[in-house]
Amino acid sequence: MNNNDKLEKYRFMDSLEGLPDPLEKGREPFLDHTRSLLPGVMVCGLVTLASTLISEHYSAPVMLMCLLIGLSFHFLFEDEKIGKGIQFTSQHILKVGVALIGARILFSQFDSLGFIALSAISVTTLLVILMSPFLGRVFGLDRELGVLIGGATAICGASAALAISSVMPPSKTLERHTLTAVIGVTLMGTVAMVVYPVILGLLDYSPYHSGVIIGGSIHDVSQVVGAGYSVSDDAGDAAVLVKLIRVFMLLPILLGLSFIYSNPSSSKRSRLLSVPPFLIGFIALAGLNSSGLLAEPITEGLAIVSKWLLIMAIAAVGLKTSMKDLFLLGYGPTLLVVSETALLFCFYCILTFLNIV
Repeated sequence: MNNNDKLEKYRFMDSLEGLPDPLEKGREPFLDHTRSLLPGVMVCGLVTLASTLISEHYSAPVMLMCLLIGLSFHFLFEDEKIGKGIQFTSQHILKVGVALIGARILFSQFDSLGFIALSAISVTTLLVILMSPFLGRVFGLDRELGVLIGGATAICGASAALAISSVMPPSKTLERHTLTAVIGVTLMGTVAMVVYPVILGLLDYSPYHSGVIIGGSIHDVSQVVGAGYSVSDDAGDAAVLVKLIRVFMLLPILLGLSFIYSNPSSSKRSRLLSVPPFLIGFIALAGLNSSGLLAEPITEGLAIVSKWLLIMAIAAVGLKTSMKDLFLLGYGPTLLVVSETALLFCFYCILTFLNIV
C-alpha cells in the first residue's frame, strides 16, 4: 500500500466519526423510554414506602393507606413527565405482581381437606362471583363493577380486584371501578377481622370451624391471618388453609375471564391462545413450587416482591383516580360489598354446621 492509499484510508475513517453507532441507535430509544418512566415509577415507590411506614406505625391496612395517599396526590398524574410512569406501574408492574402470586400456591396443602370440602369451597367462591353482577344491578351498578367486587370479595380482596382488572378490556371507568372495589373490600375486611372472632366466640364455634369461617369469608390474606390466629393456633392454621384454596381460585377465574373478554369475533382456538403472559407465569410458578423445584427462600422472596409490586400498583391506581369521580359512584358499591361479605359468612356457617368443611 503506497502513501496515497494510506492517506485515503485515514480520510475515510475520519469521515465516519460523526455517524451514529448502529448499536447506539437501537439502545437510545430504550434508554429514553426507561428514563421517561422513572419519575412516575419512583413516585409510586415513594407512596408505597410512606404507606408501609404509616401502616406499621399505626397498625392500619397498608392497601388502604396506599390508596388514601395516592388519591391525595392525584394532581401528580396530570404532569406528563410523571403520569407516564404511573400508567406503566398500574398496568405492567401490576401484572408482574399478579404472576408472582403463583409462588404462594402449593397443591399438596389441599389434600388434607378432601374432595368434598374442596368442591364446596370452590363452588361457594364461584357462586358469589356469578351472583355479583346481578346483585350489582339491584344496587344500580354496571356489570364491570359487579364482576370486580364479586371477584375481590370471593377470592382474595384487593389483589384479586387488581388481577381481574388486568384481564378486562380498557374503559373510561375501569380504573375508578377497580379503586372502588379495592377500597370496599379492604374496609369491609378490616371490620370483619375485628368483629368475626368476637361473633364466633359468642356463638361457641370450635377453633377449627371458626378458622374455616374466617378463612372463607374474610377477604385479604393478612386479615385472615390476623383474625384466625387471634382465636387460636388451630383456628389460624385452618383459616390460612381455606384462604389458600380461595387464592388458588384466582387462576381459573382469570383464565375464564380472559377468554370471555377476548375478541368475540376471534376463533375459539385463537381466543384460547390469547391467554395473557402473566397468567402463564402464574401457572408456571405454581407448578414449580408444587413440584418442589423452588427452594423455600426463593418462594418467600418472590412472595415479598409480589406484595411490594401489588402495593405499588395500588399506589398507581390511587394516583390516577380523582376523588370527585369516586364520589359519583354513591352507596351502591358499599351495599354490594356488605351483602356479599354477609353471604359468604352465612355460606360458611352452613357448611360448618353440616360438617362439609
